[in-house]
Amino acid sequence: MHIASPADRYCDLVMKGGVTSGVVYPPAIFELAQHYHFRSIGGTSAGAIAAALTAAAEYQRRTLQSMRGFEMLAELPARLGKKGAGQRTQLLRLFQPDAPCRRLFSVLIDSLNQTTTLQRISAFFLGCIKAYWIAFLVSIGAAVLIGLQSILAGFISVLILAPLAIGISIYRDLTRNVVKNNYGLCKGMTVDQASGDALTPWLHSLIQEAAGRPVTDPPLTFGDLWQAPGAPQGDGALSIDLQMFTTNLAHGRPYIFPHSEPTARLFYRSSELRAYLPATVMDWFDAHSIAYAPSRQSPDSDPPAKLAEIMHLRELPPPETFPILLAARMSLSFPMLFSAVPLWAIDYDWPRGQRKFRRCMFADGGISSNFPIHLFDGLLPLWPTFGIDLEAKLPGYDNMIYLPQKCADGSADRWTRFDTAAQPASRLGGFLSSIVGTMQNWNDNALARMPSVRDRVVRLRLHKNEGGFNLNMPADVMATIAGRGHDAAIELIKRYVPATDGAVSAAGWDQQRWTRRDVLLRALNERMAGLAQALGQNIPHASSYQELTERAGREAPPCHSAPLTREETEALDALTDALRRLADAFGRDGADYPDAPFPQPVLRVRPPL
Repeated sequence: MHIASPADRYCDLVMKGGVTSGVVYPPAIFELAQHYHFRSIGGTSAGAIAAALTAAAEYQRRTLQSMRGFEMLAELPARLGKKGAGQRTQLLRLFQPDAPCRRLFSVLIDSLNQTTTLQRISAFFLGCIKAYWIAFLVSIGAAVLIGLQSILAGFISVLILAPLAIGISIYRDLTRNVVKNNYGLCKGMTVDQASGDALTPWLHSLIQEAAGRPVTDPPLTFGDLWQAPGAPQGDGALSIDLQMFTTNLAHGRPYIFPHSEPTARLFYRSSELRAYLPATVMDWFDAHSIAYAPSRQSPDSDPPAKLAEIMHLRELPPPETFPILLAARMSLSFPMLFSAVPLWAIDYDWPRGQRKFRRCMFADGGISSNFPIHLFDGLLPLWPTFGIDLEAKLPGYDNMIYLPQKCADGSADRWTRFDTAAQPASRLGGFLSSIVGTMQNWNDNALARMPSVRDRVVRLRLHKNEGGFNLNMPADVMATIAGRGHDAAIELIKRYVPATDGAVSAAGWDQQRWTRRDVLLRALNERMAGLAQALGQNIPHASSYQELTERAGREAPPCHSAPLTREETEALDALTDALRRLADAFGRDGADYPDAPFPQPVLRVRPPL
């Protein structure tokens, strides 16, 4: 039964990376939008595109009271499957290689949609011959000349010279053209007018359309989303909270955009970034960027302003004026396919007075976290955070949608069944692929087993020809998996939306809130014994916290520039006493509530991204 979405019924949505995500998510988003308003939306890689469009559609609903943005999303799989120049689908036409990288791109396209490792290898070699035909013909000519002396020598020469000539050509393209193109085949901008818009200008038009804005209007920014009407009561200033993962390869860690971490300032060079954005968006970006200045707190710690001027560097616009288009493009920078996005940061490894700006390459968010379902989790939820995960179909099992119903459901590990492939080459390829997948997804996979996580993630299963890196996915396959995305959303709605107008809540949401409290209590309980001991007076070889606080009133404590005031020491004492009372309460009552969620939760502290 369809129930009109109350104005105060919110949900968060986190979307996974992968080409298939761009087809699965739009119909799911449309169905969820009939029952929920989207408050926080997160994504990574291709999921960042769906996240940006969802935020834009929610913005149009909040500002213009129109569902047209969500209707456009529901139509997106059909748009992507529409054929145009060369009978290529819109999805494939979005990927337009820059001129020096066209040969390598053609090899990639030829090897797509192959179901076995042997087929992929064969398609790769045939693609190499087609793309590097000059090198192949030269090697054949040389072999013919050798064959005039000896047929056997000529035959052996073909086997040696052809791979060698093609290999040298590929090596030159990789080390010269791809590296020069910032380590990717495509920057995302249009290079073939006959094929229509490439990914970035196409996405810009779609974001503006979903937001209810002409493409000539200023680009949609994070600030526009934050200030939209209809914000939840008592939940801070952000109305629509959009966040997207990207990966800073120079720093070796993920970044979340919008980026506002003061200890990791980022800068850009307009002449570099202009190759990645439509002209109108780049002009906006330049107009709202910030002239570089050293840190006010420690000016001698940073390079001088003159150096930034010489290098033509400016600081990124603040989040309020940062276009969501660039954040989505930075998240979708699939290694080697899309060029990494160049930004700059201060290299603090060097001593003061010697520090300089160095370039950072931002690549795909999925490198760091391909399914960041934890992105918006608080200690206890105010509304559900949903996720739709994509996984391979189980052999011999036809259920393509799975959403846990009971507390114990879904707690077991998932499997990558590479060792069951029929061909040894396929098993080897699967083994190598699983190594990369484990490095990339181990954190997400471990979190997916947790109580209060697994029961809000619907698992959508894909056949071999549906998942993976399918840039040239046929239109009928797109329609099939889009329908499965719709079905996945229906499963969440049946579980989390009240069945009747008079119902206060639904079974899934009640279970989620109960389980989240259990998880929080158990995680705190595991930490409280150590906390009570650490707050005590008798820590060997250490001053007590009471002594440290008294000393802080006389001299500046670590990481402070001055001694604490009387008000600050009183507040610190009060907060420490509150921690002590909390630890005492858990020590007294924790054993009387023995619930132990499985797997056992662990409470951790980590820096912001």
